[in-house]
Amino acid sequence: MTASEGSPSGAGRAPSEHRHHHDHRGMHEEAWTRERAEAVLDAPERRQTQDPFALWRRAGLFAGAVVVDVGAGSGYFAFPAAELVGRGGRVYAVDVSAELVDLLRERSRQRDAANVLPLRSTPDHIPLSDRLADFVLLANVLHGVPPSTLVEVRRILKPDGRLVNVDWKKEPTPGGPPAEARLTPQEAEAALVRHGFAALDGWDLGPYHYAQIFRPAAGDA
Repeated sequence: MTASEGSPSGAGRAPSEHRHHHDHRGMHEEAWTRERAEAVLDAPERRQTQDPFALWRRAGLFAGAVVVDVGAGSGYFAFPAAELVGRGGRVYAVDVSAELVDLLRERSRQRDAANVLPLRSTPDHIPLSDRLADFVLLANVLHGVPPSTLVEVRRILKPDGRLVNVDWKKEPTPGGPPAEARLTPQEAEAALVRHGFAALDGWDLGPYHYAQIFRPAAGDA
């Protein structure tokens, strides 16, 4: 997760109706509080394993783009995106946690990041317009989101936009959800293809994560 570093999911399964988008808690974890998010999601060593600038550059993020970070947490990926899109772009930092949205607003003010727009969502609705986003990010949350969230992601993404998925490798790693609760890259791709996306690229994002890029499938509304 950015915020959902340990979301619940079933072993090897695609997103299910029984999982909660950005719930910030796993079957074996406590809730994601502000204090825990700051301690875990902002840990200095995270830059060594998930470089946000490297991710955004590989994804082709450009000045003036509109980005939606779904499950933004503490803003680990959102604030680097804001630097890259510049004042002419926008980054909607979306989360279901009111506490974390408040943290994002505070950080936006502190960093003079007027182009970061924190926004509270629900598992079934992201309160943004259709076909708004050039990029939508799902960082460490796909293994725990319901299908309704993916429908919303498809709705807000432009026809020529890009969906960027980051998730934990399905193997034991320091931190993160249980390995059996994770999706392999192939399982993640299958889930997203079922929801109207086509794969474009995929790579290792450091030792513990993988990244993928998708586009809306042609002719799929």
